[in-house]
Amino acid sequence: MKIPLLEQLLKYHDEKNMPLSMPGNKSGAGFLNDELGEQFVGRLGFLDITEVEPLDNLHYPEGVIKEAQELLAKTYGVKKAYFLVNGSSSGNMAAMFSAFDEGDEVLVERNCHKSIYNGLIMRKLKVIYIEPVIDEKNGVFLPPDKENIYKALYKCLNPKGIILTYPNYFGITYDIDEIVIDLKLKGMKVVIDCAHGAHFGINDRLPKSIAKLVDYTILSAHKTLPALTQGAYLLANEENEQLEFYLKAFTTTSPSYLIMASLDYARHYLDNYGEREYEALINNAERWKEKINKLNKVHILSKNDLNREHRYKMIKKVEDHSKEYDIDLTRYILILPQGYSGHKLFEYLRKEKIQAEMSFSRGVVLILSPFNNEEDFKTIYGSILRLELNDICGESESKYSSEIPEKVLEPYQVFKLSGEWIEIEKCENCIAKEAIIPYPPGIPLVCSGERISASSIKIIKEYIINKKTIIGIKNGKTQIVNLK
Repeated sequence: MKIPLLEQLLKYHDEKNMPLSMPGNKSGAGFLNDELGEQFVGRLGFLDITEVEPLDNLHYPEGVIKEAQELLAKTYGVKKAYFLVNGSSSGNMAAMFSAFDEGDEVLVERNCHKSIYNGLIMRKLKVIYIEPVIDEKNGVFLPPDKENIYKALYKCLNPKGIILTYPNYFGITYDIDEIVIDLKLKGMKVVIDCAHGAHFGINDRLPKSIAKLVDYTILSAHKTLPALTQGAYLLANEENEQLEFYLKAFTTTSPSYLIMASLDYARHYLDNYGEREYEALINNAERWKEKINKLNKVHILSKNDLNREHRYKMIKKVEDHSKEYDIDLTRYILILPQGYSGHKLFEYLRKEKIQAEMSFSRGVVLILSPFNNEEDFKTIYGSILRLELNDICGESESKYSSEIPEKVLEPYQVFKLSGEWIEIEKCENCIAKEAIIPYPPGIPLVCSGERISASSIKIIKEYIINKKTIIGIKNGKTQIVNLK
C-alpha cells in the first residue's frame, strides 16, 4: 500500500538538504536553543491535543492563551496581539473585514499577496492599485515610494484605507513612517502585510518594525522565526470589536496546539535570544557575502546597490534620504550577470543540497536564520565556487512589469461572471477571470477584471517554459470573461 505524501516527505528529509527557505524553524533546528524547545520538538507528535483543561481556548481565551497573547503584544509594543493558526492569509482577511465595509475604496500595493486579492473580492472593495517600482538593473521589484503612493491616492474619490506589503518578497523596505502618519491623519486605515518581517526591530541592524504606527500588522512567524508552518501573528492598535469576530470566522474551530505552542516559543526566542543571535547572524552573513561576491559569479545585493540607481534618478531633485531603500541583511538576493537564468541557478543549488526560497529571472533568494552556522556559509560559498556559469545560460529574460493593466471590472464584479478557457497566446486584450500569479513570489501579474497584455503573456510563457508554478494557468490556458 502506498502513502505517497508521507513517503515523499520522508524521502526529502533523508536527502539532508540545507533549508535556506521557509519555515524559519529550519526543519526543527530553531527549537534547539534551550531545554524547553528541545522538549517541544522531541515530543512533537505526542503534544497534539485539543481544548482541554487547563489549556484554554483560542476562540475564547481566558487562561494560558490569553497570557501568551498579552506577552506577544508587549514584545511588539502594540495594544493587542493574536495567534493565527491559518497563516497570515487568515490575518489579512480578518484585518480587511475589520477595517473596511463593502464598497469602500482602498489603495492596494500592486505587489500584494494573493490573500489580499481574495479579500478584495470577498469584502467587495473598490481598488486603486499603486504602481510597482522596478529595479531594471538588478531585475527585482522594489516597494512603492512616496510618489507612487500619493499618485494613486489622488486617483481616489473617497479612500478609506491602504494595504501595503512591508517588506516585499526580496526583503526590501523603505522608510514609510511619515507616509503612514499622514494617511492616518487623513482618516485612512492602514493594514500592513508584514509576512516576511516578524523578526524586524529585534536588532538595530534589521529594518525597523512599524507595528506600533499602523492599525493592523500581520506577521508570518513561521517564515522567519522558530514557529511551525501556518503559525502567524496579528497585531492590532485599532479598537474594533468586530476584529475578534472575524478572527474566529477565518480560523478553524480546532486550532493546533502544536502551532500555538510554537508561536509562544517564537516570541520567547525573540525576547531572550533575538537581539544577540541576529547580531551574530548578520555579522556572519556580511562577512561571507563579501567573500561570495569576490568570486564574480553572482552578486549578493546590498543597500548600496539599491540606492545607487535611485540617487542617479534623483538628479536635479533635492536628495531625500528618507526615500532610500533598506534591505533585510538576513536574506541573500543572488543576482546573476545578464544572460544567465535564476531558475537554473535554483536547480543547481538544489543539486548541491541547498534549498533556496525562490527563483526569478535573474537570480534566487536565500532566507538565512540564526540557526545557520559557519559550516552552512562554507557550503553556500563552496557551491558558488563550483558553479559553472555556462551551465546556467538563460534563453530569455522576462522582467517584472511596472505597468498596471487596464482595470475593466472590480475583482468582486468578475467573481460571479462565467468564463471560458483559452490558450494563453490568444488572450491578449481579454479580461482575466482569475488572477494570474507566478509562484513564488505569489504576486498577481494580472488581477481579476484586468486586460491581459502582450508583456504579461511573455512573462507567463517564460514561467511555463521554465516549468515554474503559475496559478491561473492550466495546460497553457487561462480563464477569461466575455462581456457580450
